[in-house]
Amino acid sequence: MTPYAYELKRIVGTQRPKFWCSAALSKLPAAPVYLFSDQDQFDSEAVWELVQQRHDEPLRLPHDEVLFELPHWDPRVAARVAFVRRVGDVVQGFLFYRTQPGAKWTDVHCYAEFTDNRAVEVEFNSKFDTAEQANCHAAVLANLVWRAVNLLATAAEVRDTPFPTTRRPKLARAGVSGWTFRTVDIDLARVRAATPQTGGSHASPRWHIRRGHWRTLADSRRVFVRACEVGDATRGGVVKDYQVAMGEMR
Repeated sequence: MTPYAYELKRIVGTQRPKFWCSAALSKLPAAPVYLFSDQDQFDSEAVWELVQQRHDEPLRLPHDEVLFELPHWDPRVAARVAFVRRVGDVVQGFLFYRTQPGAKWTDVHCYAEFTDNRAVEVEFNSKFDTAEQANCHAAVLANLVWRAVNLLATAAEVRDTPFPTTRRPKLARAGVSGWTFRTVDIDLARVRAATPQTGGSHASPRWHIRRGHWRTLADSRRVFVRACEVGDATRGGVVKDYQVAMGEMR
């Protein structure tokens, strides 16, 4: 799977003044790409427990500027991408979506500054009408940054993958660079082993519905994973219902 983030690199490289927060995106076309290919594992409760256990740890980026990409099971969204950079002691994140059908990119939806595992300042693109929509995008950005950084710091396997040579010349003319991307494999057993236990055995997650979604296998086949009920109902339940407005497309 080739990251969609290379499309974003090209678009920002040629049309950066049209984007919100454009000045901060100057190094995006050269930023290394980390692709988290399995959304189920990335969004798992085991990874969230890792984030919570490490909430006092500083956010250590693998590079001063980096792109984190995560596929999305919503049929309207192919991927979520965060451009993350370090400026002094502050980590800054910028959220984009790659939509489908239509293969379009959104503008920056929101911007956040992080100190450790907390967002200390959030700004929203003025195109969004309600605080509820804006807060949803901020939660997506924070979740993507926290999980990605903590996984890379503790329990992820990273494979260098070359970008296809036939597609490089056009991208290079747009200012794109970085012809090796990193595919991140998540081993939940390693995640749990890296999570300090506060006592007792690991408890099952609360009851919730795992949404149906498409999964891309290692051989590039796509299979549909049906919705199912998971977790322990005796520990209570979690109902998740997200409605995200996608705003103006590019």
